[in-house]
Amino acid sequence: MSTLRTEGIRKKFAKFTALNGISLEVKKGEIRSIIGPNGAGKTTFFNVVTGKFRPTEGAVYLDGRDITGKRPHEITTYGIARTFQIINIFRGLTAFENIVLPVLNRHKKNMAFFSRPQFRDDIREECFKVLKEIGLEKAADTVAGNLSHGDKKKLDIGIGLARNPRVLLLDEPTAGLNPQEKQSITNLIKQIAGRESLTIVLIEHDMDAVFSISDNITVFQQGSVIAEGKPDDVRKNKLVIDAYLGEEF
Repeated sequence: MSTLRTEGIRKKFAKFTALNGISLEVKKGEIRSIIGPNGAGKTTFFNVVTGKFRPTEGAVYLDGRDITGKRPHEITTYGIARTFQIINIFRGLTAFENIVLPVLNRHKKNMAFFSRPQFRDDIREECFKVLKEIGLEKAADTVAGNLSHGDKKKLDIGIGLARNPRVLLLDEPTAGLNPQEKQSITNLIKQIAGRESLTIVLIEHDMDAVFSISDNITVFQQGSVIAEGKPDDVRKNKLVIDAYLGEEF
């Protein structure tokens, strides 16, 4: 059974059609990459799935439940978390404090609890488990704004993981990173994909990363899906080569 499914998603802005009938089915535990040229509709698709935009037509399902048009905070509680192209962290808080906020929110704890000098042991344990998972346990007390760019990306992913999602959407997780940082983030994505029940959908322009971690790839062009399949099949697809890769990758 699919964890995330969309049927015929269309999104129009006045006379411009950003998405033109996107039907996608992502299975539980899958890593699905969405690729395509700039302006193909990839981020708009994420915005529809997460409730930022309501589709003009079509439906979004999470574990068979229709979540079409639900508000972003509702969709988060249903089990979808997201990162953004621009890192979305609290730069003035420590790495630990960035993680504890979504943990407290998920446990429906009043944010006043955040101001207490000590947290419950189970809350602290849960936060440090996430920090360890993203490789930042030794940076727990470091102010987020002082982290390297690569570690800020890891923290952004950690904030998503702290929500304990069933689906994690990653919007260009390797953008702006040097080769070593890119490899570190790619390894992290492979690692967290082993989480029980976690499904990952990512938008990415780095083809080395895409072809090394994806179970399946979906290719967008001008708001439509032009190809979909296993990495080797997509790599050799003439439509994809002509529209995006430029040559056989």
